[in-house]
Amino acid sequence: MAVHIGKYEAMFLLNAGYASGSWDAAKGEIEHILSRAGAEVLHLRKWDEKRLAYPISGSKRGAYVLAFFQCEGPKVAGIERDVQLSENILRVLITKADHLALKDVEAMMPQQPILDEHDPRAMRRAAAADRSSREPAAEPAAAASEAV
Repeated sequence: MAVHIGKYEAMFLLNAGYASGSWDAAKGEIEHILSRAGAEVLHLRKWDEKRLAYPISGSKRGAYVLAFFQCEGPKVAGIERDVQLSENILRVLITKADHLALKDVEAMMPQQPILDEHDPRAMRRAAAADRSSREPAAEPAAAASEAV
């Protein structure tokens, strides 16, 4: 009986210290887990690094790695099991991605955070950043004339 080979998208959450300290080792570990399941990696890249909403296995920061791969459907469970056994990979979310073309996958970028207009602290930070970007830099000629 033929098994359907599908495209999948996986978002891996890694310990930030491990991912930023040795990116090649982190990438190699993900590729190893995918290759054990017989998956063909189509695209793999570091997505973003952020502070976590709550600690996971003692980690307060996490690095997200986005991977697109092809494999047989029943082998996805093996990937999830291998992630649970890994000490460096905290979580994984795997979804079907048959609707995505490879050019769309390569063009994906991390989404910028949305400013919550009901959070006064976020509004003050955004206003301060806006003011600092509009303030003109001191003119070098004016500073030189004052020194004379």
